[in-house]
Amino acid sequence: MSGICLPIWVLMCFVMLTGTALAREQEACHRISVGYSNYPPFSYQTADGRDAGASVEVAKRAFAKMNVMVELTQMPWVRLLQETRNGNIDFVTAAYRTKERQSWASYSDMPIGYERIVAIHAGIFHQDRLTLEDLRQKRGLIRRGDSHGQMVDTAIGKGQLDIFEVPEIDDGLHMLDAGRADYFLTSDAIARNMMQENTFPDLVFDRLDVDGEALYALFSRKSSCHALLTSFNDTIRTLYREDLMPTVLVQYLRSVGSPLVLGMDETIKPLMPAN
Repeated sequence: MSGICLPIWVLMCFVMLTGTALAREQEACHRISVGYSNYPPFSYQTADGRDAGASVEVAKRAFAKMNVMVELTQMPWVRLLQETRNGNIDFVTAAYRTKERQSWASYSDMPIGYERIVAIHAGIFHQDRLTLEDLRQKRGLIRRGDSHGQMVDTAIGKGQLDIFEVPEIDDGLHMLDAGRADYFLTSDAIARNMMQENTFPDLVFDRLDVDGEALYALFSRKSSCHALLTSFNDTIRTLYREDLMPTVLVQYLRSVGSPLVLGMDETIKPLMPAN
């Protein structure tokens, strides 16, 4: 015989089991846990406890369009990364793409934002644009778990910058304001939000002359909702076509005076501002 013929009941059982597995997968992904850290204006909690921010709104709109219920959770950044890596959180609204994270997470195939890297300081630098060389011999701060692009990460990894990690952004700003460090590396929007709130009136910021970084949504590979990645990517493209996603991004970035705006071309490929 050239082949093996399976009894019809075996084939029927296979079809039923496959259908049941798919149904269970869809049911498991009917509700998704979405995590974010305090990273205004991309993600934060308002004074009355509402979840807000550009990346939070994009996620809410995308999953609503996909008919997936969202459970939003805010937690410290390092803990959020660990919980997502373990599969306890399904989805993170915004993160920089790093090689280490790609070992346990899948990123959206297009960014939901784009950021320039800046150094916040107490007026100790006197030029509009800083270089990595300007930061040498100074004591810097960075939020634990953050990545600021290959140029910055490489300089830190090689010990070319004296960097101390802090748990959260506010911790770094308080240390900087108290004179316990010389600068804090973060994003343009974070710095502009700080200036707008005027919580630290003695602090200023200058752009760092390195490549900017794109922010992406990510799914935990251990999550049963990882199967939604393709649908999520398709939905994000739809939101761009409908002009909903750019509107959200512009709204929040303009709220802190950021000049960075994303556009799309006819192939729905992100257009990044020149750096």
